[in-house]
Amino acid sequence: MQDKSLKSSLAAQISDDLRTSIVLGEYLPASKLKIDDLALRFAASTGIVREALSRLSAEGLVTALPQRGFIVSPISRDELTELTDARVRVERDCLAASIDRGDVNWESELIAAEHRLAAATSALAQKSDRDTVLQWHALHEAFHDALTCACGNRWWLRFRQQLFIQSERYRQLSGLTRGGSPGIDRDVNTEHAALMRAALDRDAARAGDLIEAHLRKTADILLTSPRLQAAFETAA
Repeated sequence: MQDKSLKSSLAAQISDDLRTSIVLGEYLPASKLKIDDLALRFAASTGIVREALSRLSAEGLVTALPQRGFIVSPISRDELTELTDARVRVERDCLAASIDRGDVNWESELIAAEHRLAAATSALAQKSDRDTVLQWHALHEAFHDALTCACGNRWWLRFRQQLFIQSERYRQLSGLTRGGSPGIDRDVNTEHAALMRAALDRDAARAGDLIEAHLRKTADILLTSPRLQAAFETAA
């Protein structure tokens, strides 16, 4: 029983590591994930690696091909558009419920999360190495979690998190986080601060409009990103 638990824990660690690598674009869309190579990388058995890949397949980040093993799930313009539409609806619902139910502790954590993200965004403008990007990614996710965490529906939150992770993969592939889209006129700190203020004001309608505009603006920028265009062509 202990051996089984240990194997499951190792599979979870491997899936966490691979999830991060896939989201950061270190494994490109449609690229083959060779089980033997991954087993060597993680010093694990091929069975444990298969379990980790199966977990990521259930999340939509990895695709299992009959008789051909596993690949990183492909990307497409249509998927990004559908993903954005789904995120808008889920985020609006989660945010409205969170605003209705959130208490003073929720308010305090939201303020702290926005402050930490603002600092990380400023740091990212100066330095975009892997560690800085990972820190920004974690704090960006934490801010959006803080906005919606009081909604009271675990299934909504699970679905919201899954959509968030899928969206982050497109962002990282575009190079947007690493300054890969020069000329973009956008102040994300101002957008995040406005979202926080609307939530604290308990103005669900304004907060909903702001989160929708925030998500759709990101999608529009991604769809015109030269790096993402190249990734679409490669994955086609």
